[in-house]
Amino acid sequence: MATITVRQLDDEVRRLLKVRAALHNRSMEAEVRHILTSAALDVDGQWSTARTRRPTDDPRPTLRLTEREEEVCDLVALGLSNRRIAARLYLSERTVESHVSAILRKLDFPSRSSIAHWHARRPPQS
Repeated sequence: MATITVRQLDDEVRRLLKVRAALHNRSMEAEVRHILTSAALDVDGQWSTARTRRPTDDPRPTLRLTEREEEVCDLVALGLSNRRIAARLYLSERTVESHVSAILRKLDFPSRSSIAHWHARRPPQS
């Protein structure tokens, strides 16, 4: 077992780690453990049974978005705020926030811009 000690994390790295940990309902320590474990598995070419990756250039897991999450995802990709998405879909802002959080969690993305980038590259849904 190896022990890694990080004495001084860059403020931006610490902020991003806190956000990512919060998105996954983990402590920062648990999130670091997850990131390092995933990286180690990727290097060895072994995949976790909890997350099987498809052999394509899209590294997203095979989780499916609900129909409503697909709609929200489309609007996030267009750059709309939660308020504007809520108005367009006749939902509350809180409901839209929940859908965006679910999308980020399912796709393991850190931000809305990641959704937009992924959305632009993915094949059309049938």
